Amino acid sequence: MVTREHVIAVVGAGSRGLGIVERLVSHCLAAPFPITVHLVDTQPLGPGFHRADQPDHLLLNTVCGQVTAFADEEMVEGPAEVRGPSLYEWCRERDLRVAADGYTVRAEDGREIRPNDFLPRRLLSEYLAWAAERVIAAAPAGFALIRHHTTATDIQRGPDGGERVLLADGTCVTADAVFVTVGHHSLYLPVDPDTEADGSRSISRPYPLPGALDGIAPGDEVAVLGMGLTAMDVVAGLTLGRGGRHEPLPEGGGHGGGLRYVPSGREPRIVLATRSGVPSRSRPRLNPGRIRFAPLVLTPERIRDLRRGREGGRLDFRADVLPLVEAEMELAYHRAVLARETGDPEGAGAEFALRSRTSGWERALATAREQHGPYPLHGLLTAQPADRQWRDQDEYAAWFTAQMGEDLAQAREGLGVSPVKEALEVLRDQRDALRAVVDDPGLDAASLDYFFGEFTATVNRLVIGPQLERSAELLSLLDAGVLRLGPGPRPKVIAPSGQGRWRLESTCLARPESAETDWVVHAYLAEPSADRLPASLLGRLVAAGRASTLTGQGRRAAGLRVTREGRGIGPAGDVQPTLFFLGPHTEGSSYYNHYVPSPGAPSRALQDAELALRTALPALHTTNQRTA
Repeated sequence: MVTREHVIAVVGAGSRGLGIVERLVSHCLAAPFPITVHLVDTQPLGPGFHRADQPDHLLLNTVCGQVTAFADEEMVEGPAEVRGPSLYEWCRERDLRVAADGYTVRAEDGREIRPNDFLPRRLLSEYLAWAAERVIAAAPAGFALIRHHTTATDIQRGPDGGERVLLADGTCVTADAVFVTVGHHSLYLPVDPDTEADGSRSISRPYPLPGALDGIAPGDEVAVLGMGLTAMDVVAGLTLGRGGRHEPLPEGGGHGGGLRYVPSGREPRIVLATRSGVPSRSRPRLNPGRIRFAPLVLTPERIRDLRRGREGGRLDFRADVLPLVEAEMELAYHRAVLARETGDPEGAGAEFALRSRTSGWERALATAREQHGPYPLHGLLTAQPADRQWRDQDEYAAWFTAQMGEDLAQAREGLGVSPVKEALEVLRDQRDALRAVVDDPGLDAASLDYFFGEFTATVNRLVIGPQLERSAELLSLLDAGVLRLGPGPRPKVIAPSGQGRWRLESTCLARPESAETDWVVHAYLAEPSADRLPASLLGRLVAAGRASTLTGQGRRAAGLRVTREGRGIGPAGDVQPTLFFLGPHTEGSSYYNHYVPSPGAPSRALQDAELALRTALPALHTTNQRTA
C-alpha cells in the first residue's frame, strides 16, 4: 500500500493547471493515495487569461463542440474518473442561446447553440471555473488542495531535495515537485512606460480589450498591424465594440461577405496592414459526421525510419518531413473530391487507404491526379507572397478581397465538404505527427529555426485564422469604407517625429504609395523570451540557472528548454529533476501548446500532464500497476 504523503505545488491556475489537478484527482479516484496540492495563483482555478468580463464580440477560435475540461479514454492514457459536459453541452444544459447579431449569448433568447458555433470567450471562462469546482468536488479523502491567492516570486532547490516556492505574501511552500503552468506569462505584465507613454501613440500590447484601445478617439486614423486573431480582436473592438453592427445583405451583395456594416459614428478609420500581405484563411464550419482520417504518409513509423538515417536522429525538416506533409494534404484533397462525387466519405477514405497500402502513396497520388485533375495548393507551404509585386494599391486590394472571398466560400462549405479545407485541415488533424517531429531528438538546428520561423507562421495563416464570421465582417468593413488596406505587404513603418503622424510606405507595389495614421496598434502576439523579462518568475529562474531558453542557444523559438517529461534544462544542459514546465512557455521544445483539450481525441495537454506527474510521483506507477 502507498502510505507516504506526497506534496506538490502547481504555479499557475489556468487550463494547464486545471489539467494537472484533473489528472491527480482521477488517479486518486482510481487507486487512492495521499497527496497535498498547493495551488499558487491570484485567479481562481480554470479560466486563466480567459476573462469573464470580456464583451461577447470577442470570440473563441475553436467551435464549442471541440472544447472540454474533462478527460475521456480517447484523450489520455490514464484514468478518466471525473466526467462532465463539453462546452457545447454545458451551454445547452443552461439553455444559453445566440442572439440575432450572431455573437451575443444569453439565456432563453435567440436560436439554440450549435456544436460548430464560435462562442464568446467569457463563456469559456465561466465553464472552466465551473469545471474546476466539479473536479475538486469529486476528489476523494486523501486529496488535499491548498490555494494560495498570490504569486510565486522564485522557486529554489530545497535543502534536502525537492523544491521551495517563495510567494509574494512572504510565505514559502515546500514540495516534492513543482509544476509551472503560467501560460502566456507576459500578456498582462505591466507595460513599460518608456515604450507606451512616449507620446508616439503606439499600442504594443492590445490586451486586455477593450480598455487597451480606449485612447483611440472616434475619427482617428489607426494602423492595425497584423492579420491574425489578435488583429481581428482589435478590429472588432474598434467597430462592434464601439456600437457598430453588421446586417445581412441580399444574396450576392458586397464582396462575398454577405453583410452590410452599419456604423455608430464612434469608430476610428482603420488601416489594416500585414507583413505577409495575405489574408488569413478562415476557420471552416465543422459539418456533422465529418470524419478525421488517420495519416497515410506522415506516420509515426515513417518518422522513426527517417530518424535512423540522420545524425543523432535529428531530422532535416525541409528534406525529410515537408514532402510528407505536402503529400498528406494532397491525398486529403483528392479523397474529399472522391467523397463529394460518390457521397460516401467513409468509402473514399477506405479507397485511399487501400491504394496507399497496396501501391504506395506516390502511385496513389498519381492515380488521383489522373482521375480528379490538378491539385490547386501546390507550393502553398513554401510560397513567399510578399515577394510578389502588384502594380498599385488598387490592384493589391482587388487581389486581397478576391482571395478572402474565395476562402470564405470554402469555409462556409466547411470540413467534410470543401476539398481545399480538408487539405488544409491536415495541418491541424496531424498536429501530433508534427509534435513527434519536434520532440527529442527533434530537428537539426537549421530546421528548428525554419520550423518555428517560416513554417509555423504559414500554418497559422492557413488553419489558425479567424472565425469565418470575422472574415465576412472584414469584407463588410471594406465595403463600408470604415477599414481600408495598407499599402501592400511588408510596409515600412516609420515612427513620427515630434507631434507628427505614423507613416506606412509600400515595399511591394510597382508604384510607391503610403498611408499616414494617428495611431499604430501592433496586433500580433510575440511572447518575449523569458530571459528578456527579468522581473517575471520565469526570468528569475533563467537568471538563476534553473532554466534556459532556446534563444540562449541561438534559436529563433523563444520557449524554455525542457525534456519530453517537462523537466527544465539549465544552461549547461543540466536537467532539473523536480522542476517541471508545461504550456505555451515551452513552445520550441514542443509544438503548439496554445489550446484547451477536445473531447474524443488525443489531448497533448493532458498527455503532457500525465507524463510529468508519472515522472515526478512514483506513487502513480504503483497505483497504475495495482489497477492494471
